[in-house]
Amino acid sequence: MPASESTETAPTTYHQRGRAVEAMAFALLGKRGYSVIRSMRYSSSVHLVAWCDRSRPLFVHVKRTRQEVAGASEVAALWRDDITALQAIPRWDGVSVQLWIHAGPKGWRFFEIFPGGIAEVDGHVA
Repeated sequence: MPASESTETAPTTYHQRGRAVEAMAFALLGKRGYSVIRSMRYSSSVHLVAWCDRSRPLFVHVKRTRQEVAGASEVAALWRDDITALQAIPRWDGVSVQLWIHAGPKGWRFFEIFPGGIAEVDGHVA
């Protein structure tokens, strides 16, 4: 190997880690029977759109943190701008807008975003 060739891997960027957790969410939805499409712009408020015959359509925004989150009030404080953008999404009856957070060693936490608030969804999607 030439001396100028490096064997070290490049450090992962915040964007790459975000995409990795988005891919995990995509796979989780697929395992639960959803068809899923990914938003073309990572900066958009909706990262994934999912649907299946037995449940309502989902708009999902994905975040990650290494720390555990206590609940909806802490999530609302930590990701206020994201939640505000999700609350502004026009929706029709039956659509669920959700914020999925991969938080610390406990893994996924799911939150439904309503125009006037946020509530944790217990352990599963929709």
